[in-house]
Formats: sequence, structure tokens, C-alpha cells
Amino acid sequence: MSDSRRGDRAKHDSLARALVPLLVGVLLLTACGGVATPPSQPPGSATAPPTLVRPTPVVAVKPCHAGRLTVGDLRAIDANWQVGVRAATERARRWRADARLVSLRVACQPLEPQFRWQGTFYAESAQSFFLSDTGQTRPAEVEPANVPTLPMDRISFSEFQRSLARAGYADDAELSPTSGVMVRLNTPLDPFGPPGIPEDVVYHVAIEGSGEERDLFVSAADWTLYDYTS
Repeated sequence: MSDSRRGDRAKHDSLARALVPLLVGVLLLTACGGVATPPSQPPGSATAPPTLVRPTPVVAVKPCHAGRLTVGDLRAIDANWQVGVRAATERARRWRADARLVSLRVACQPLEPQFRWQGTFYAESAQSFFLSDTGQTRPAEVEPANVPTLPMDRISFSEFQRSLARAGYADDAELSPTSGVMVRLNTPLDPFGPPGIPEDVVYHVAIEGSGEERDLFVSAADWTLYDYTS
């Protein structure tokens, strides 16, 4: 056998030896079922999309919605009282040009979800008091110097509401419809409120609860609650 033939045979044998392991590997993969694939999910096991929890819409409640004021309504009063007092003052000035505001009472309009502004005015020229919501007058049996004027810059119904909230009165606590919210100046010559309450603008409401009515006074001097129980 020539040298060239012996060389070709050697190459053929070498190639055969190299292919044998590859063929064995292919046979083993075929016997094991081929290349592994990820297991499929059983029917009905698909992941459900997350449930979206939508917040319940908050329904705004109008002030005086049930014909009665609540503690929470005091914030709405604070946003509107200047307009109400301005209208009341215009009516009082048509009565007497020197009319000045002495006290303010806020209640609900009958059968309407609106505030009722009841200003009490005093006119020295008439020596009388004037009620702005009804137009009624009554004689003043006091000296003009003893009739205080309600200072507008000392009024804050929002601070009054916060004072009641600190004392534990929730926004839905109802105020007595007969008293509403009364605002007056407490002075030695014209006292308003329980003994010991500071001299300043004083707020009064009556709140019913646990079978009793509580008369609550708050002074703008310190926003402290003074409680009377009747």
C-alpha cells in the first residue's frame, strides 16, 4: 500500500472516531424526548388580573341640609359671614344712617339649605335696636355709651369650630335650632357668657347630647371652651 493511501485511510479513521461521540449524544437526546421545554400551565391556572378598588365618591353635604346647623357648618359660615353682615348692614342703614352692629346670630333659613343672618343693630338717633332679618325695632333702655359695637376683625367662625373640635365635638354634631350661633362682645357693662370668661368677642351655641343640652361659650381671647349644662 502506497504512502498516500495509508494517509487517506488514517484521516478517514480519525474523522470516524470524532463523529462517534456526536452521534451518541444525538441518540441520547432523542431517547430522552428531545430538548427540554418549559412545562405548560394546566388549563384554568392563568393568573387573574388584580381587582381595582375604586374609592367611594365623597358626596358634599350642603350647610343646613337638614334644616339645622352642625359644628362642621361653622367653616362655611366663616367663608360667607362678611357677605351676610354687609347685606344686613345695608338694611339697617336704610332704617337709620348711624346704625351699628351689636350682635350677630346665624341660623338656617326655614325650608332652605341657606344661612340666615340675624344682625342686631343699635342707632343712637332712634334710641332703639333694629333686627335686620325681620325689620322689627325695640326701644333701648340703656345709655348709648354702654352699647358695645361688635368688632368685625375679631370674628372667626373657623377658630370657633376648631375649639369645639378640640373639645370632642364632631362635624356632624347638631346645634340647637332655637339658639343657632350667637356672637356678641362681652364687656363689664354688657356681660355675655358665664362668670370668668374673658372680655372679648364671645361665641355661643347649644348642643344636645346624652339627653341634655349643653350651652357652650368660647372667647376669642383664648379660644377656651366654657361649658354650661342645663
